Amino acid sequence: MRRPHLAFALAASAMFACTTTGALSSGGAPLTGQWGGPHVDLALTGTGGTIAYDCAHGVLNAAVVPDAAGHFDVPGVHIREHGGPVRIGEIADSVTARYTGQVNRDRMTFRVFAGPDTLGPFDVQRGAAPQLVRCL
Repeated sequence: MRRPHLAFALAASAMFACTTTGALSSGGAPLTGQWGGPHVDLALTGTGGTIAYDCAHGVLNAAVVPDAAGHFDVPGVHIREHGGPVRIGEIADSVTARYTGQVNRDRMTFRVFAGPDTLGPFDVQRGAAPQLVRCL
């Protein structure tokens, strides 16, 4: 007679373990704030972000939400720049991109996969000033 109760308890325990594991893998809240480092300035919000490099810039189209191990993979756009003025009517040299990396507390390392190009790795720290050398 006690077997149905035991089976229910085991099933409930298994469901709780699955939902707990799922919650851990989602990583929780998105990363936000200013992140800076050599050759990069990253500004993250709860819905995405913007990035500036020495001679390019881009947009992250989704929030950076690391998994339980700190890894993330976010779609976006990468826009190549060039020296000299931007001409009126010039079409931006933009490609779809993936921003992938890992965060550990207030430090992040990431790469940008933009079309055939791979940029990085970039090492940034939350609250640190960027060290950009703009394209001339």
